[in-house]
Amino acid sequence: MFIRGREVKYNLVGEKAFSPPNIYWFGFSAALIVISVVALAVLGVNLGIEFRGGYLVKLRLERPADVGEVRGILADTGIAGLEKSIVQATEENRVLILRMPYIEDSQARNQAIDSINRELDRAYGIVETLQEEQVGSEWGREVSQKAVIALVVFLAVILVYITLRLEFKMAVTAIAALVHDTLITVGIYALSRRQVTPVTVIAFLTILGYSLYDTIVVFDRVEENTNLLARSGRMTFSAIVNESVNQTLMRSIGTTLTTLLPIITILVFGGETLKDFAFALFLGVFLGAYSSIFIASPLLALWKEREPRYAAVRERVDVRGAREAILITKPAAARLGGEPGASVEKVEPEPAAAGTRSGEGEGERAVKAAPAKGGGAASRKKATTKGPSGGKKKKKKKKK
Repeated sequence: MFIRGREVKYNLVGEKAFSPPNIYWFGFSAALIVISVVALAVLGVNLGIEFRGGYLVKLRLERPADVGEVRGILADTGIAGLEKSIVQATEENRVLILRMPYIEDSQARNQAIDSINRELDRAYGIVETLQEEQVGSEWGREVSQKAVIALVVFLAVILVYITLRLEFKMAVTAIAALVHDTLITVGIYALSRRQVTPVTVIAFLTILGYSLYDTIVVFDRVEENTNLLARSGRMTFSAIVNESVNQTLMRSIGTTLTTLLPIITILVFGGETLKDFAFALFLGVFLGAYSSIFIASPLLALWKEREPRYAAVRERVDVRGAREAILITKPAAARLGGEPGASVEKVEPEPAAAGTRSGEGEGERAVKAAPAKGGGAASRKKATTKGPSGGKKKKKKKKK
C-alpha cells in the first residue's frame, strides 16, 4: 500500500493462530459471534408475515393514533393471538401499520378485521387503506423452505467455482467468512428487533455476493504471489498472504467506502422499505470487507502452513534466520577471543608512540624499534663504498 508516494506495509496476518495480530482479529470476531448466538437463542428473529403467515394492514388516519390504545382495541376482539400483534405508527402517528397473526378460521378472521376497522375509524377516522395483505401459514412455511434451499445451493455453487478457479482450501475459508458475516448480521437483527422480510433475504444474498467478491480479489493476488515468490523458498506462506493483503488493501478500502456512501444515504433519507434493505446492505458490506482481510486471509495462511511444502519453507526460513543472527555476532566475538554470541565491548585504540606518524602501521613501528644485526657500535659505523672492481677505494691524500 502506498501513502503519499511511500510504500507502507502492515502486519495484518500473523504466523500462528494465537499470536498477534491473529489473536486480536479472531478474538474480536469470536466475541461478536457469541453475542449473536445468545441474542438468537434468547430473543429470536422477528420474522415478517411472509414467513410465518398473518395479516398486514396500513391505514392513513385523520387524527394521530395512540399505540397503546390500538393494542387495547386488538385485545378487546377476544381472539387469541391478536394481543401479540405488532403496532407501528409513522408520519406523526397518522399512518398506522398493523401486523396481526394468521387466523385459521376464515369466519372469525373476517369478523375480527371488520371489528378492528370500525373501532379504528370511530377513534381516529380512517382516510384510506394504503396496504392490505394476507398471507397463509402454509405459504409462509413454503417461502422459508425455499429461502433455505436457495442459500444452500448458492453456497454449493460458490464452493465448486472457487475450487475450480483457485483451490479447495480457499473455497472453504471463503465460505467460513460468509458464515461469519451471516451469523453476526442475523444477531444484529435479533438485537435490533428489525423485521426479517423477503426484502431482507434479497439483501442477505446481495451482501454474501459482495463479501465473496472482496475475498476472491485477495485470494487471486495470493495465488499470483505464490507462483512468483514461493519458488525461491525465501518467504513463508504467511508472509506471502500478508504481502497480498497489503497490495489489495487500498482497493478494498476504496470499493467499500464508495459502496457504503450511497447505502448510508438511503438509510438516512429513504422510506421504511428502503431503510430495511439498506440496513442489511450496510452490515453486509462492512462485515464482508472486514472478514476478507482479517478472517479469510489469516485462516488460509494458517491452513496452508501445515502443508509439507510450506512447512519445509518455514523450517528453512527459521534456520536461516538463526544462522544469520550467529554470523552477525561471530566476527566481533572472534576479535575479542570470545564465543559467538558473547557481548562485544568497544576497544579504544592505543595512542601512537612518540616520534611516529599516525599513519604508520604496527609492522613499521616494529621494524624501526628492532636493533640492527652486529651490535649497536657496528651499526653506527659508516658503510664503505665499493668500486667497480669490488675493492675498497682508498682516499687520496692531498698534496701539500
